Amino acid sequence: MSRTPYSLLMVGVLLALVATGCGTSGSSEQELANQAEWEWLQETQLELGAKRQELVDLQAAVALAATEEVAEEAEGEEAEGEVGEPAEDPAALLAELDEEVADLTEEYTGRLVGLLNSDPMIEGEAPTERQLALLAMKSDEDIVLAQEWIDKGGDYKRAIEIYKTALMFDPDNAKLQAALEDADANRYMSAERFSQVEKGMTETEVRLLIGQANLHNVRKYDDKGVIAWFYPTSETGEAAAVWFRPDKKTKVMTVYQVKLEAVKPGQSPDG
Repeated sequence: MSRTPYSLLMVGVLLALVATGCGTSGSSEQELANQAEWEWLQETQLELGAKRQELVDLQAAVALAATEEVAEEAEGEEAEGEVGEPAEDPAALLAELDEEVADLTEEYTGRLVGLLNSDPMIEGEAPTERQLALLAMKSDEDIVLAQEWIDKGGDYKRAIEIYKTALMFDPDNAKLQAALEDADANRYMSAERFSQVEKGMTETEVRLLIGQANLHNVRKYDDKGVIAWFYPTSETGEAAAVWFRPDKKTKVMTVYQVKLEAVKPGQSPDG
């Protein structure tokens, strides 16, 4: 998830959007600084978008390579690299790019909120095109942040909170509303989605198919050497579960049991 505390970012936006009467300083020096910052944000938005897509592509490639490696090991084959080509560690490249994207995201978001504060909307006055564009850019970042909570932590509740807060400041944003509706629709596991999971799948394959289980709903049973992922199926406490254990040949954690009605209302995942 983003390393910039979300609450601090929203405080900054709140200050920007509720400003009344004070207006901008009117100084040409401040406006020149704001214009320079606006141009940087526009350029960086494009750069960040490209890097994020590169990260998505690399994550998919790493996941595919891991799946192919497991299949080869299961068949008793060994992957052979091309002669003369230096070996590159995909995981290291992924970690490096992930860190780069995180750093740029933190700088971009901080400066975006900073400009919103420097050029705030004034109550009772029509916002400028730049102010509206800045607000839309901030909403786009809220969508990215919320999706990270879903993708990395399976935390739909936190994502929905982010969407609802963002909509308080940008209520007419169709992308925000669509993202909220999608999160609401997927926060509970459906029988149709869950039916895609099959025995023998790796954790990566399950994650790609039905999403990451909330980290609070992941249980490790060290005495048995197994891991269980629980997915809520309703607001009343029911949950589906996927159990993993090491494959006898590859030692990779793979699915050995799936159950849609694994947890009944009032029952804990361990019970």
